[in-house]
Formats: sequence, C-alpha cells, structure tokens
Amino acid sequence: MRIHLVTVVGGYLQALPAMLRHYRNLGVESFFVNVHLRNESDPVLEQVRAMTAEFGCGIASSTVGPWQFVQQELYARQRELYPTDWFVLADQDELQQYPAGLAETLADCEQAGYDHVRGCFVDRIARDGALRPVDPEAPLEQQFPLGAFLSFPVLNADPRKVVAVKGPVVIQKGQHHALEGTACPARRHFIQVHHFKWVDGLVERLSKRAAELHAQGVPHWTESARFVQYFGKCGGRFPLADPRLLVGECAPEYLHWNAVKEMVLRMPRPG
Repeated sequence: MRIHLVTVVGGYLQALPAMLRHYRNLGVESFFVNVHLRNESDPVLEQVRAMTAEFGCGIASSTVGPWQFVQQELYARQRELYPTDWFVLADQDELQQYPAGLAETLADCEQAGYDHVRGCFVDRIARDGALRPVDPEAPLEQQFPLGAFLSFPVLNADPRKVVAVKGPVVIQKGQHHALEGTACPARRHFIQVHHFKWVDGLVERLSKRAAELHAQGVPHWTESARFVQYFGKCGGRFPLADPRLLVGECAPEYLHWNAVKEMVLRMPRPG
C-alpha cells in the first residue's frame, strides 16, 4: 500500500514548508505539488520550486487559469494514474491528525473495503484572536495554539473534508464530499483537519477573492465576503468568548473536538 499527497498551491505559501514537513513525518511517501499561477510570470512558481526542493519532491505541474476552474482537475490528475494507491488531499494550510497513525488508518480502511476517509476543520488561531503573521522558524502549532469552529458559524462554509482517498474516486470541488465510493464510517475514523488559514493578510486576500469570484459568477464568493464583514465588526480580533466559536486549547487534541464532531455529523449533506 503506497501513500501519496496531492495538493494545489498558489498565492499564499507561508504554511507550505510546515505542511510538507508534517506529512513527511506522518509517512507520506511522495508528494504531487501542483502550482496554480495567476499568469505566466507569476513569481509563485519559483517560490514553490525553492520550498519543494528542500524536501526533494519538486513540482508535479504548473497551470495558469481561474482557480475555481482548474483546482479540481489538478487534484484529480495524479490520482487517476495510480488507481490502487492512497492519496492524502490537503491544501497547504491543512495539517491532518491521525490518532491511530496515517498508515494504520488507511490499512484498516483498505482491509475493510472503504475507499475514502472523512474529517472536518479545526480552525487554528492565535492566542489573542488576532490574525498574526507566520514565523517560518517556529512550529505552526505554537504560533496558533487555540482551536475554534469558524468555517460554519462565521462563513457558512462546509467544514467537512475528504482527507484521504483511494485512486480516482470522484471528489466534489473543494474536497468536501465524495460523489461515489464507500466512505469509512465516521464512528470508526473521523479526522481532525487543523486549519492554519487565519493569519495576517487574510482579510485582504478574501476581499480580493470575493470580488473575483463574484465577477466569475461563482456563488461561493459570499463565504469570503461574510468573513471580511464579520472580522471588521469584531474590530480585528476573533471574540474568544463567543460560545458559537468553541474556542479551546489544542494540546495537541482540540478541547472541544467531541462537541464539534457530533455537531458536524448531524449536518445534512448538501443536495
């Protein structure tokens, strides 16, 4: 049983070295890092080349085009080449946690006949609730020690993710749900996806993203717009005492994981 990681990166890259290191430590054997470029001269290509060279994985592909229209193709391309292998699906700011071990979890699914594993976001934030810059020399977990439940109550975004999949199982855009296959039951394995998105520069990035998606007619522009509006009303800091956000320590397991898990498992799948 071979385990790969496939990701699509572009623009914001501050967490990429930590992400590659995290999954290498979990036992991922090979990395398919696909680079999304805004244009042919986008400097992000050389930045990613330098970061991946440190880990010896290189760049699998580079593509120019609107993010919403190329991301799903890039995530699927390498998986189709290795239909019997397992693939971890992770954006550069997503660090999944496998209490039983990554290889052990996927081997259990393989033996039981499941072809994908699900989980949900644990949104990681700074201790004071501000959007802090990332220090590349310090562990992300130390810089953003608090877990929270932000994606659903603030953005009205789906917090669920397909975290690992076998071969070419068709996955919904955004990797939130599989469109076919046999899922591992959530009561057997349901994975925390620690989400280090909430960092310095996010308001500007999401403001720009909302405008671009709105112009393209992509309905998800409202998620980014909701965050920008919400964070402005909060005065530039998450209200840590807001009970909706379920803010708690991660040491390393998120204090409110069981509550979030039960809430997420009751959510209906979107039609």
